[in-house]
Amino acid sequence: MLLKGKQAITFSRRPDPAIWAVLAFGDDEGLASDVSASLVKAWTPRTGALEVSVLDDDAIKKDPALLFDNLEAVSLLGEPRVIRVRTSGDKIASLLAEAIAEGDTGEHRYAARLVIEAGSLASKSKLRAAASSANRTACLQLFADEAGDIEDRVKAALLEVGATIDPSALSAFTGDLPGHRGIANSEIEKLALYARGLGRDVTLMDIRALSATDIDHDLSAAIRATLSGDLVAANTALQRLEIAGTSAISILRALQSETLRMLDAHKRMAAGEGAPGMKLRPPVWQSDWPAFRARLAKWPQKRLLRILERIYDAESQAKSGSGSADPVVRVLMNELGNAAALVD
Repeated sequence: MLLKGKQAITFSRRPDPAIWAVLAFGDDEGLASDVSASLVKAWTPRTGALEVSVLDDDAIKKDPALLFDNLEAVSLLGEPRVIRVRTSGDKIASLLAEAIAEGDTGEHRYAARLVIEAGSLASKSKLRAAASSANRTACLQLFADEAGDIEDRVKAALLEVGATIDPSALSAFTGDLPGHRGIANSEIEKLALYARGLGRDVTLMDIRALSATDIDHDLSAAIRATLSGDLVAANTALQRLEIAGTSAISILRALQSETLRMLDAHKRMAAGEGAPGMKLRPPVWQSDWPAFRARLAKWPQKRLLRILERIYDAESQAKSGSGSADPVVRVLMNELGNAAALVD
């Protein structure tokens, strides 16, 4: 059973009891993780607990029996169990497809439920095909949040701590959020912590103050340094991303987002807008505009369009690897940094 977009999100909150396994996949691994967490919450009994075990590619590839042993194991306390498997590409697709097919042979074939978290999967992916065709497995294809969805998440998070936010502040905050779901969640949590007990609406001044004092996202720092030609700062930021376990695809997504923002700025300036920073998404604050304008000078429209082509090529290769230090992304970032450094 294949469900896409909002249908997939709705299913994760109220899953069909007949479904024992779920594959959640999309370009943003953070979104797949959120959906997995929603499923775990939905499967947790109102009176009782749920035992959750987490496995990854390396563990299962090293010991294939580990997956099936965990699925068949019964909790000593009699609690329901869920196995969360985090995978990328088709590294262990055959084993997961085998488990999915075996789960179709009987309602209680396995003692535990299974939820698989994956990144982007091609339409011909063996894992995707197995989940889509199975009778008792849901295949959830996830897409990036729309602007309205992000605003709803921010307002809901603030409401939980008894806070509200001005419309202008909400627009500025959501516009400045990174595309990666996991990082965006972290920023929303920080905002909620700031707003707890504030006693008034969160204002645009609050958002500006938070943006001015908060440490730059390593993703944004890496992209800015690369496009500015600051190779030392770019490599330092990339090393921090590697330590944090940021995926190569997330780095490419951030680079793509910034490239599109710069193209939008060129278009607006060509139409006669002098400094359109606050109209961009995410906005460029007045204090950041000179540095952003300098990067625009290094990267005219034709060069930015070439970056988009390189991103597409790099993404095709990077999806076959793992980790933020993927050589394909490293090479691309170094080449862009060197190119920017050559432009005065």
